[in-house]
Amino acid sequence: MKCLYFVYVVLALALTNFSSAVKIRQCTESKTIALTFDDGPREYTKGLVEYLLKNDVKATFFTIGKSGTPAAIDSPEFQEAMKFAHDNGMQIASHTFEHKISNVTEEFRESLDKQDAFIEKVTGDKPKYFRAPGGYCEAECQALLDSWGYRLIHWEVDPRDWDVASSGSREQRVVDSINIIKKAFEEERDSYLILLHDIHVHSVKEIAPWIIEKSGMKEKGYRFVTVAECLGDKEGMYTSGKTYENINNINAANSTDELVTEDGNQQNLISGAFSLKQMMFLPYLCLSIMMSFLFTM
Repeated sequence: MKCLYFVYVVLALALTNFSSAVKIRQCTESKTIALTFDDGPREYTKGLVEYLLKNDVKATFFTIGKSGTPAAIDSPEFQEAMKFAHDNGMQIASHTFEHKISNVTEEFRESLDKQDAFIEKVTGDKPKYFRAPGGYCEAECQALLDSWGYRLIHWEVDPRDWDVASSGSREQRVVDSINIIKKAFEEERDSYLILLHDIHVHSVKEIAPWIIEKSGMKEKGYRFVTVAECLGDKEGMYTSGKTYENINNINAANSTDELVTEDGNQQNLISGAFSLKQMMFLPYLCLSIMMSFLFTM
């Protein structure tokens, strides 16, 4: 009985570790900068992607299906921008369907499924990366995301590009945001994971260009990459394992001329790829078996 009790304790500890997802706040690949843009696609997104491509920059877009007027789910223009970004090597990830996380597990899951279905219908790929609206996702939320196979991305640098009110004007907000980024860049950290929003014209046309062209980080050897790349997980950004470099590499199966509608997004998609965190469970299992054997000798 003592032996069995020990096994149960070890397994309980293993399961606790296994179910504890964490917010990823930093890149792991040296000399990388991951620019991330939340809340799109919107009217500025395609122009931003074109600018990024001209400057040999990759970025990640945490997208929403139903937010703003018109919502992306209702806009062929916004959907085309998302597909254009995807097809040219940008990472498309989930930010929930309506920019909110329900306290009801089934509703939370439905929001993820709807956004995954929307992204997959437009781009041909289902995302594995997720960012919580406002960054609010604590222990229970994290455990659910982990069990569903998502990687939860937070951020390391928040320039507060959305906070025009405290700055008093867009012009001052640009100055304030750049000063926050300057201070972080002066530390010359090994890598940076930066939060921005492609729904704000000043973020797209002033803050992002300053980071890319005027900060001097490229000259110091930093590379602008997707979040998946900055984590050494380039092939893990989508459940398909596909990667894209430019529009000439597109798989024909990804093309679509149809407007995706909300009614067409009700399919139940489950994200459950075998992850490294699942492999972390194996040592605990082996230890429990070995100790069980020793106690019975």
